[in-house]
Amino acid sequence: MPRKAAPHPAAVAKGPRKLSEQRRDQIVRAAVQLFSDRGYFPTTIEDIANEVDVSKGLIYLYFKDKNDLLFYALRFVLERFASEVLPQLRRSHNPLAALRGALRAYCRLANDYRFEHELAYRATRDLPRKQRLHIKVEETKIWRVFRNYLEACIHRGFMVSVNLDIMAYQYIMLAHQWALKNWAFRDKYAFEDYLADGEKILIDNFLTEEGRKLSEAPPQAKTKDRR
Repeated sequence: MPRKAAPHPAAVAKGPRKLSEQRRDQIVRAAVQLFSDRGYFPTTIEDIANEVDVSKGLIYLYFKDKNDLLFYALRFVLERFASEVLPQLRRSHNPLAALRGALRAYCRLANDYRFEHELAYRATRDLPRKQRLHIKVEETKIWRVFRNYLEACIHRGFMVSVNLDIMAYQYIMLAHQWALKNWAFRDKYAFEDYLADGEKILIDNFLTEEGRKLSEAPPQAKTKDRR
């Protein structure tokens, strides 16, 4: 599957600024690939420049150093979830639909940015303590999104009671598992099949009768606030 461009979590820019962001993201994608293939420490700024066919000086216009580049690469997927996915989820009055939407969206990010997720597991320890803490905080925000929607589903009687802390991380791990173990799954499952089965295991298996009725309702009925 071809890799998608890695847009900055900020608003889409126009004109020269957009071209500048495209160049920066090209540098980031090359760095992620090299960090994944060779490791963080053996890879140099010169290696990245050669891969993108730009000067080292141009890379330093975007990033202070290699560490700054790694930090950007590790955090932007997490920030994308917050900036692009969350606003859409908040429009729903149905916590079950929002929970499904959050799971699908996060898994799709893992599918689109598999190398970045692999790199996060392998290279986060190479960041300074303050930057490692930032990555942990951003992931904890995503965990809290899942936990809050899950808690709302249980409170509204759509799902049976479960351990909220553990289950919320299971949703995150479903996405990470696709990225980290893609070599084991890709020849057996299409991504959408993997996502559908994961949803059955982590959501459908815990639905109450009311939750199943809501899931089977027509789309227009699902959008209504059933308090």
